[in-house]
Amino acid sequence: MQFTIYQIPLLLSSIVSAIVIYLLLKRKPSPGSRCLIVCMACAFLWALSDLFNLGSLTLSSKLFWDNVSYIAIVIFPIAWIFFVLEYSGKPKNLNKILIIFTSCFSFFTLLAVWTNQYHHLFRNEIFLTEVSGVIVFGKTYGPLFWLFIVYFYLLMIIGVTMLFQSFNLSNSINRKQKITFILAIFGTWAASLLHISKIIVSPVDFTSISFSIMGVILLIGITKYQLLDIVPVAYTNVFKNMGDGIIVLGRLNQIIEINPCMEEIIGIENNRACGKKIDQILENWPELKKEYIKLSSKTYPVKTTLKKGKKTYELNISNIFDSRNFLIGYLITLHDITYRKRIEDKLVESNKQIDGLNDTLQIVNKILRHDLLNKLAVMKSALWLYEENKDKSILDKLDRSIDGGIELIGRIGELESLILNKEELKPIPLKKAIEEVSATIHFPVTIDGDATVLADEALFSVFENLMRNAIIHGKTDRIKVEISSKKSISKIKIIDYGKGIPSSVMEHIFEEGASFGENKGSGLGLFIVKKTIERYGGTISVEENKPKGAVFIITLRSIKG
Repeated sequence: MQFTIYQIPLLLSSIVSAIVIYLLLKRKPSPGSRCLIVCMACAFLWALSDLFNLGSLTLSSKLFWDNVSYIAIVIFPIAWIFFVLEYSGKPKNLNKILIIFTSCFSFFTLLAVWTNQYHHLFRNEIFLTEVSGVIVFGKTYGPLFWLFIVYFYLLMIIGVTMLFQSFNLSNSINRKQKITFILAIFGTWAASLLHISKIIVSPVDFTSISFSIMGVILLIGITKYQLLDIVPVAYTNVFKNMGDGIIVLGRLNQIIEINPCMEEIIGIENNRACGKKIDQILENWPELKKEYIKLSSKTYPVKTTLKKGKKTYELNISNIFDSRNFLIGYLITLHDITYRKRIEDKLVESNKQIDGLNDTLQIVNKILRHDLLNKLAVMKSALWLYEENKDKSILDKLDRSIDGGIELIGRIGELESLILNKEELKPIPLKKAIEEVSATIHFPVTIDGDATVLADEALFSVFENLMRNAIIHGKTDRIKVEISSKKSISKIKIIDYGKGIPSSVMEHIFEEGASFGENKGSGLGLFIVKKTIERYGGTISVEENKPKGAVFIITLRSIKG
């Protein structure tokens, strides 16, 4: 056993590697921490093997420790590449492919190292030699060694490249993390090249010594720059887990990145979209394409709303500038406001209902103050005249006033139901509904056609009101109903053959208080009919029925029966 000053840096490398491993084990699991522990374990074993190799005096013992060092050497680049993959948040399916390839090649290399005496593919020749007064392990390399070196540095280059790509953010901690990693790995890389190329001849492998430097650099990164705490994968996860759909565009409108939420919204995967022009992936959503073209021409952030199916989105297109205020891209954001829009619509509908209720209260107030008060006054006057004259004809007038008052109270009830009714519309077969009303008013009605419309129980009152008006006020002797449907709209014609409606009245027939004829009513019946039909999303109109009578035409939304 020989002891030399060259063993001191190897011993320091082992100690520093062990300290870094200890610190990593004490920390909570972070992305890449396990792989980095394996890297540092390899560094520890590599430096320790070289330490015992340098201390050995026989060729067989030096060969043994050199073989042991290759356990660490073949594992180190694998641990490094997987550390970078996990740290930068790369896809897991890529990890599976690399695991298979690197494991197979590393196992084959390690097997070749330990069985080299049978084939000499890794070392052509081994011998003892003296360098600077120290007995060292000499060797000439075979073709498999150079193949392994290419493999080793290829993994290192891939890892460094991915590391550079993952640090695309500009904050200072990110920059310091990047510098920490690059210094650590390039230090060992440079040392390895110096040893293999024999530019500097030394008894000790510079790669092992460089591990102490790498360990110190990583130690600074862990304690000072939050290495393994603030990592690119954290930024990636924020981007991926955002509830808003996001597209990042380059200056030429090429897609740089799409988050999963946007993938779901537009129906295209990130790997298929990246690199394409934004116009190409928006062919299936022309509304978004149109808005993008319109908004992207502006130089300031603009928001607008956009619908897709049952969803409503808030579209936001903004510019991305670099530190020199130079335009480098665009950010498209889609924020789902479906629930908010639904609430807003309900508020609008509630306001309409409140306005309708206020109108109704005004009408009710007018009825109570004016119409009903007048009828009560007539009743009181009739009773006074009857007491004075004992004229029984006055009782008929009183009876009609009482009937009118009862009708007014009934209409008020209908108005209340109209405004306060919050039932969902349901399918109602028209022919069956009209037949039921016909049986109620005891009047024959001819019905042609049928359809199923969206309405509620108030539709029966609509038909009854129109038919009673035709009988009582129009003096018709028959009623005919014609039903037809086209493109989800049903048209109902209620035709009578009575006196008809004067042209001067027809224009205002659906207004509150409009009435005509000998048996004038409250003037609320057709007003309520119109409001009910409008609540269904339909329309109602009236026209002459030549040679005599009137035709009320109702349109309602229909469904397939």
